[in-house]
Amino acid sequence: MGIRAGKERREFKISGMTLFHPFFLSRVGAVGYFEGLWDIASPNSDKGVVDPWINVVGSDLSGLGCGRVLVMVAGKDVLAREGWVYAEELKKSGWEGKVEVMETKGEGHVFHLRNPNSDRARLVVQRFAEFLK
Repeated sequence: MGIRAGKERREFKISGMTLFHPFFLSRVGAVGYFEGLWDIASPNSDKGVVDPWINVVGSDLSGLGCGRVLVMVAGKDVLAREGWVYAEELKKSGWEGKVEVMETKGEGHVFHLRNPNSDRARLVVQRFAEFLK
């Protein structure tokens, strides 16, 4: 959606986007289990985990239609590497915005939803609120 927003002229502008523990895959980071999930989620995809809907790193990111991106990853999440890769590829793409990564060490994928009253979950919400300001 962010790339589409950058390509289409709209009356409104998206100032930023936050990715909470993004579910991106690639040939390098894909584990058989996750490849199977993608096959279920997108049965008509003939590209597998290189499909741009799940592997955005293979896409042209330079036209992202916002000025700021916050990528949140969890240290124990098997998908965390892809979040870091996304942030690095975004920086290298020629996109003129600002990208930041927040890593919560010692936690797994979407931990803040499973345990929303934990101190680390509160830090995630606090960082998100700061990003919105």
